Amino acid sequence: MLVEPREHGRGHGEQVLMRTQDRSEGPPENSASATSSSAAGGVGVGLKETPSAMQKRLQRLSRNVSEAIASLKNSLNLDSVRDSLPPPSKIESCRKVVWCSVVKNLTQLYPGSQLPEKLVSNIRKHYDSLPLSYAQAGFDMKDVFMHIKLIEQASVDDQPAILIQEVSDDEVQGSVFRLTFACNTSISWPAMSGNLDNASICCKKIQIFDKKGFTLGIIMLLVQAGQEKLFKTRIENALKSAVKKPKLTMKLPFGLCGCQEESTTGRKLGEIEEDCSEPNFRNDEWQTVQSGGDEIGNWLLNSDSLEFIDQIGPSTFKGVYKGKRVGIEKLKGCDKGNSYAFELQKDLLELMTSGHKNILQFCGVCVDDVHGLCVVTKFMDGGSVHDVMMKNKKLQSKEIIRIAADVAEGIRFMNDHGVAYRDLNTQRILLDRHWNACLGDMGIVSACKSVGEAMEYETDGYRWLAPEIIAGDPESVTETWMSNVYSLGMVIWEMVTGEAAYSAYSPVQAAVGIAACGLRPEIPKECPQILRALMVKCWNNIPSKRPQLSEILSILLRPNNNSNDGSR
Repeated sequence: MLVEPREHGRGHGEQVLMRTQDRSEGPPENSASATSSSAAGGVGVGLKETPSAMQKRLQRLSRNVSEAIASLKNSLNLDSVRDSLPPPSKIESCRKVVWCSVVKNLTQLYPGSQLPEKLVSNIRKHYDSLPLSYAQAGFDMKDVFMHIKLIEQASVDDQPAILIQEVSDDEVQGSVFRLTFACNTSISWPAMSGNLDNASICCKKIQIFDKKGFTLGIIMLLVQAGQEKLFKTRIENALKSAVKKPKLTMKLPFGLCGCQEESTTGRKLGEIEEDCSEPNFRNDEWQTVQSGGDEIGNWLLNSDSLEFIDQIGPSTFKGVYKGKRVGIEKLKGCDKGNSYAFELQKDLLELMTSGHKNILQFCGVCVDDVHGLCVVTKFMDGGSVHDVMMKNKKLQSKEIIRIAADVAEGIRFMNDHGVAYRDLNTQRILLDRHWNACLGDMGIVSACKSVGEAMEYETDGYRWLAPEIIAGDPESVTETWMSNVYSLGMVIWEMVTGEAAYSAYSPVQAAVGIAACGLRPEIPKECPQILRALMVKCWNNIPSKRPQLSEILSILLRPNNNSNDGSR
């Protein structure tokens, strides 16, 4: 990080240029046509409808939601700016005009001499690599050279390059800094602003230029006097949390083959001890493994050592692996005899094998003779919170507080490692026999598109999703800790009431109401004040104003909370 001395600043008008953020897929809506069950690994949701009927219904639902939100935006003229954008020909014309201005500024830096050809070429590449809005921002050429240097540094170091300059501004109390950073990935501005904005730091002007996954940011910040040292550390943490890491996957294809290959051997898998001298995948005449590397083979379990005990859901089972109770989920489309491939998410693999008590433990994958490809996890005796509520078991306030604290702890652990949980809801919160909660159903293993079979189309759990996720572009919006906090508020509400939120609304009505009209469920009068106040905070329509996870934990873990034994 570079810190430069004070300089005279420019005006600090507000300007925000940013991209929206990868919409995640969630569980099906809770209705008479859907049944939910949580297996050991806690991830199965079965539907009574046929796959084709369900696909048509959910495609129609998604289309209706998109049309309803688009109609509402049009009525409020929210897209007027987008509609007024010039056509491509005019954009190219604008680029030429701006480039002429850049060349003019360069000649002023090199008066009476010919401009170096390499310099002109490098600057042209720099402008072409960024959006047109960058060229139109009118940066001084000295700033442009500095931007080029930071971008080169970020590319070489493969981490964000940061420059902090103190700026003179006599009209404000405190210190004004210009933060300039470059990174070779996209960033989530909501995540970054959520870590920057507080009582001691205020964003005055924001310029984020993002193109083809590369980001250049220039932010003017007002820092309270005496907070300068803390501010520099906070910037590094904010950037770290905001960087959108590319999804790291390991792909393992399976295909019909009559040949035999050598089996791979395994390592210790958390609590499941594996004898490394024993092959942990048994090949036969109908299928063979082509891993392309040793790492993924370490997570293949020996099917001879895996026993299926009871089926507890449409695709989930209770089982035993080498004397240890495990949960087993059968992946759809990965049946025996099919040609398929699956991906193992590396970032989730690290989390689910860390041993954290609030993250479901991943044990491995197994190719079973009967069930095909299966995911094996730690078994959770208590099932999901949703299962408990469906059995009409009343949750006491102290139980709700305990579960909510466990969930917040798990989300915080994930957030500290740069990963946001996807689609938090009561079906994905699993309980052990002592009612300790953990986050399950992370999608650590996902089946790639099978040969001759379309991928299953799933709808989003609108009841739990934050408004910014529902209203965002499905192709680019992604969850953050702030959207997780909103969903946690919805989970608390369902535990308090024992009901499904927005049951009187259709999914389309609920989605539009949440995203555009501030719709929130009514909190019952008998709800304990601590939970009522927390839910209201979690549902704030402005993501950055929702409580941080550390604040939520401090509220839930107050000693006097345990003495409150009121029921819902």
